[in-house]
Amino acid sequence: MQLDVDSLVVRAQERVLLDHVALSVAPGELVGLIGPNGAGKTTLLRAIVGSQRITGGSVRLDGRAIDDFDTRARARALAYLPQDRQIEWPLPVSEIVMLGRYPHRSRLAPPDARSDEVATRALAAVDAAPLSARRATVLSGGERTRVLLARALAVEAPLLLVDEPVAGLDPYHQLHVMEILRDTAHSGTGVLAVLHDLTLTMRFMDRVVLLHDGRIAAHGAPADVLTPANLRDVYRISTLEGINKSTRYVLPWSRLDNGTPT
Repeated sequence: MQLDVDSLVVRAQERVLLDHVALSVAPGELVGLIGPNGAGKTTLLRAIVGSQRITGGSVRLDGRAIDDFDTRARARALAYLPQDRQIEWPLPVSEIVMLGRYPHRSRLAPPDARSDEVATRALAAVDAAPLSARRATVLSGGERTRVLLARALAVEAPLLLVDEPVAGLDPYHQLHVMEILRDTAHSGTGVLAVLHDLTLTMRFMDRVVLLHDGRIAAHGAPADVLTPANLRDVYRISTLEGINKSTRYVLPWSRLDNGTPT
């Protein structure tokens, strides 16, 4: 399923949060959405899934306006890992993940064997199977992130939107989650991921969209977007770059004040 965002505008009172933003995510593509705090990344994801009012422009799935999908159809088409990772219900982790299967079930129908299989596989994929019987409200922040990612994966939606999926994770699980997103995309799902880690963005993304002040500052291949000039102008940082096993990497190095290191 193709996602197309065309000339999207979002306003909050007198402030423009998104100013004619356009992007696309094709099946099988892992697209990174980056930018400084307040650039509009989370607002864009919330606008796509329908939890943020759109002032202008459009969001389309396979050419069909998102507003034409009823709630359940939209939930089957778009899986979403939000930035807010709170879990309020003291349910076992296995039941939290099973909620990802709700859009595929008739109302009040119990989970079927297929849903059990998908939820179990999703928990194993994020290295959270040992947490299955634990109450979700006692998880650490990193454990909670992995469990909620498992819930999003359990939807088996053709489009997956994830907001800061590696926030709060240790380095091992950061790499693991990025590998999951890459494998999920390359199996045919379109994935749009908000990230702050420029090193992971350079290494894993197929394409990158750089937001700044609600507008797209650059988009394209990671090496074409994560340039010293773009990172200086948008993030006000200098970077170190190198190559390891034929893969380029970029490391944030110094803050810049009026173009000079601080």
